Amino acid sequence: MIISRIKKARYPRWFMAVLIVVVPVLSYYLMELMTHNPFEIPFQLQLLGWLFCYLLTGLLFFFTGRMNLALILMQLFIAVLGTVNYFVLQFRQSPILPWDIASAGTALSVADHFSFQFTARLGGILFAWLIMLLLSVKVSVRMKGQWKKRAAGLGLTAALSVLYVLCLQSDSIMNALDVYEMPFTQDYTYEQNGFFVSFLVNTKYLKVDKPEEYSPERAEEILENADNDSSEKSGSEETGNEEAGNRAASGSSSSAAVSARPLSRSFSSSFVSRDEDMPNIIVVMNEAFSDLSVIGDFQASEDYMPFFRSLYGSENTISGNVFVSVLGGNTANTEFEFLTGDTMAFLPTGSIPYQQFISDELPALPELLREYGYTTTALHPYNSNGWRRDSVYPLLGFDDFLYNGTFHYQKRLRGYITDEAAFQEIIRTYEEKDEEGPFFSFLVTMQNHGGYAKEWNGFERTITVSGREDDELSRINAYLTLLKVTDDAFRDLISYYEAVDEKTIILMFGDHQPNVETGFLEELYGKDYDELTPEELALRYQTPFVLWANYDIEEAENVDISANYLSTLLMDAAGLPKSAYQNFLSELREKLPVITANFAIDADGNFYSSSEYDQLADVLEDYEIIQYYHLFDNEHRKNEIFLSSD
Repeated sequence: MIISRIKKARYPRWFMAVLIVVVPVLSYYLMELMTHNPFEIPFQLQLLGWLFCYLLTGLLFFFTGRMNLALILMQLFIAVLGTVNYFVLQFRQSPILPWDIASAGTALSVADHFSFQFTARLGGILFAWLIMLLLSVKVSVRMKGQWKKRAAGLGLTAALSVLYVLCLQSDSIMNALDVYEMPFTQDYTYEQNGFFVSFLVNTKYLKVDKPEEYSPERAEEILENADNDSSEKSGSEETGNEEAGNRAASGSSSSAAVSARPLSRSFSSSFVSRDEDMPNIIVVMNEAFSDLSVIGDFQASEDYMPFFRSLYGSENTISGNVFVSVLGGNTANTEFEFLTGDTMAFLPTGSIPYQQFISDELPALPELLREYGYTTTALHPYNSNGWRRDSVYPLLGFDDFLYNGTFHYQKRLRGYITDEAAFQEIIRTYEEKDEEGPFFSFLVTMQNHGGYAKEWNGFERTITVSGREDDELSRINAYLTLLKVTDDAFRDLISYYEAVDEKTIILMFGDHQPNVETGFLEELYGKDYDELTPEELALRYQTPFVLWANYDIEEAENVDISANYLSTLLMDAAGLPKSAYQNFLSELREKLPVITANFAIDADGNFYSSSEYDQLADVLEDYEIIQYYHLFDNEHRKNEIFLSSD
């Protein structure tokens, strides 16, 4: 009925003019209203949001020659974008960022595991859009056949659009307009600036600028100095420890002898001979594995990680906390930091290095271990092309990559291959390995991936938060239950290697914390989420780790470390010579044990948010220079510098 009346109606010119002016503005407010109150945005930034919608409408009008079609397409674009952003916020508590365009395929592959909440508010907003779409149908302004005028209009509007984007890349203009920029909390940033302003401001980070003091020669000098300092330190320790020196001189195969080997770096690649005492190394980066009690105590119906906790402070074990750069998603960034030693602190907010920056061979932990004679295998029980792993892993030095389609063990929970099956796959590949060389396995699990609110056949929430109804906390109860399944599987993995004669190290850590009920997190914090200080919010970027060996290693507990340093800790525990880069990182860690995209913690426990990194310039300058050399300067980078030689 409404449609037929609109088709018959003839709008007065003044009414069409009102629609042309008002519809883009209303579209802006409807989109912002999906996630927050748009009238809390400073008015000058609201005007910038209007301008985006007007420019988009103008481009579509001059391209199509029809105003009704321009208004309809503009509204559909903004409505779809706003709805997707609404669900993305539900999924990971972070809005759409420029780099998510490249991640769309990965996101869609797991979308069916999530339960998205369609609210009355969202329905009302979409209904309002439907009314505006129907009203726009009869706007009869056209430029039929006026190709020259349309081309001129299109060119002018395109030029204004480019100018609009460039202005949002200017720091001086941003400061003048009071644009809020705090990458640590992108959801809050979008609320303060509006979607379009925040998104376009973020695009300036697509390009990674060269550090001011950068040169390839400077990077090589820093690395060589770090390597020389490490060699001198190792030499001093060896001289002061006669017993260790005697063992090394007599050809003992102890791990101490391996670690005492002096590194004479000539920056030329040479193979490090196989030491029969080099341990097998198994690394498990466990999806969303974390202990939310670090935020605040809560009672559960039973302990959800009893075995993992039992390893804290135990014999031949190092344990503590890993601080990561991501929350609720972007798993690939944590593994990037672990495998390369690079940090997200120097990269664009929200970027995914696997997708943006790695297209050629990059010397990393797998390649370093392969130089030592290790067979290197990556495992991920899901799609091989997620985060471009199938392309990136060979570039990092992995010999083989096993994914869901090639796993022999296929036991599933919630549709994902379980941690138990993934651990069995590790054991299978270990038992089939070449007996002449040590074994390095890197597993990224999938069992505990998000989608905790959805109901699944064969999955029952057996662990619950005490004193609460299950339907109040369906996500957290599902998550705790999954952690217990992981804990049981990890116990069995450790039990297997306790009985293995070959020396073996197993490192397991979480990639990030999960997205669970905000109300539950606020209870743990004792305050509303938007009232948290950066230091309090940093607790959401903390996951546990355990490094266990089936032979004698030096124990440690309560170790605080960020993911970029974790591979150097692994190399030390394994008694393996470190690369010049790893020696540099070991030195840096003594001053700054935690550095992430969002915050840093120095050796004295002082906390720095990312906006305060200028206070750490003296500490971070050399690191940024080396990382640029390592990650971006393929033309000048000498790969052998990042690979140990004997």
